[in-house]
Parts: sequence; C-alpha cells; structure tokens
Amino acid sequence: MEQTNNKNSLRDAFVQAVNEQVGKGIYVWGGNGEILDDMEDPVSWVERHETSRENVLRALRLFADRIEKRVFPVRAFDCSGLVYWALKNLGVLKEDVSSRGLYTLCEPIEACELMPGDLVFHNDGKQIVHVGVWTGDGQIECRGRDYGVVRNKRSKGYWNRFGRLPAFASEPTAACVRILGGSVRVREGGGVHTRCVGIVHKGERYPLLGRAGNGWYKVLWRGTEAYVTNNTRYTEVRNG
Repeated sequence: MEQTNNKNSLRDAFVQAVNEQVGKGIYVWGGNGEILDDMEDPVSWVERHETSRENVLRALRLFADRIEKRVFPVRAFDCSGLVYWALKNLGVLKEDVSSRGLYTLCEPIEACELMPGDLVFHNDGKQIVHVGVWTGDGQIECRGRDYGVVRNKRSKGYWNRFGRLPAFASEPTAACVRILGGSVRVREGGGVHTRCVGIVHKGERYPLLGRAGNGWYKVLWRGTEAYVTNNTRYTEVRNG
C-alpha cells in the first residue's frame, strides 16, 4: 500500500484498508493480517495462536466458510491487529499494540467529535478490551471468531471511549448539537409540519451539519441528515 503524508488522504486510506477486510478477514487471537490461505499449514498456525480448542474450531469454521465462498485472501486478525495492520501498512505504526495500547496513543475525544478514521473503544469497567474504526455512521471491527471483520452501526452504550490518533490530530473537530431538555423530536425537514422520524434525549449529542434558514439545526442522526429545533430550551451547539 502506498504511503502518503497528506492527512486527509491518510484518513481515507486507513478507512479504505479496514473496509476492504469486511467479510474477508477472520478473528484469530494475536492475528496481525497474516494470510492464512497462503500458509502451508494454516490449521497448525491457528492452533498455536488460539486460546482454547473451542476457539480453534470456531475460527477454523469461519476460515472454511471463506474458502468455500472463494473469498481470497483470508487474513487473520484480532481486534487491535486489524487496526495495527492497516496503520503499519500506511507507515503510521511500527510496533504491534493492544487495544489498550492504541487507546493510550490516542487523544481522547467525545462521541460527537468522531470523524472517519477515529477509533472507538469498549471499556468493561476495568480496562479497554475492544477497538473498532469509526466510518461516519458506524464502525468496522474484528468482532469475534464467529463473525470476523464486520461493519456495524454503533451500539449506544457499548462503545464508551473514543480517540483520535496523533497522525490525524490536526484534523478539525466537528461542532455538535447537544440535547438539553427532555425528549426532542427529530424531523425529516426544518419545520414542525415535517414528518417526525425519531426522538433524541437529554445529554445526547449529534454532529452539526448546518443550520436551516427557518431556525433549525441540520444534524447527522443514525447516519442520515435530519433536523432538530434550535430553541435554546432544548438544544445548544458546542464546538469540539
């Protein structure tokens, strides 16, 4: 993969790299992008890396499914291995790091500041145990031995830490709309006569996309453009 020093294209290349592994890569403990179908004995390699016989069988089942569907190449990752593999190929990281290590490398950010290429983490109450890559309306993650690399919508409450890698730190942070009171209706257009498409709640924040001329905020809600009132009783704009 060609390296680049342009931070905008670096973000794009990072997201593209992990996106290309969706439905291809499988989960193997300690995997950093090794190509299993190029190995002379991939079964033994998985057995040496995995943590239990059950996990070996689960990983091999998904590997066999990929081969049956003629998905090539089949790379092996764990959650941090997927991120490390893509960043290493872009010249951003040189040494393997865990999900906890990736978190310590990042500048902590809020959910509303997320930009494609930022990292999302799960803290189990004691430590960071999982990592994914934010794509704009969800995340790509190496989810587990039964799933491999997948793209999902972000689960509210599960992804509870967010970070920006130093290589991307000069990117501007996005303004967001914070919900101040009660439950606020989300509409498909900027006006009370447009269709209500959902409800947002106090404390939630959504990326600000713009302002409608009639006094509504255009926000990114569930991956689509939507509108909420700019009444200061219910909403406020925060920068970063």
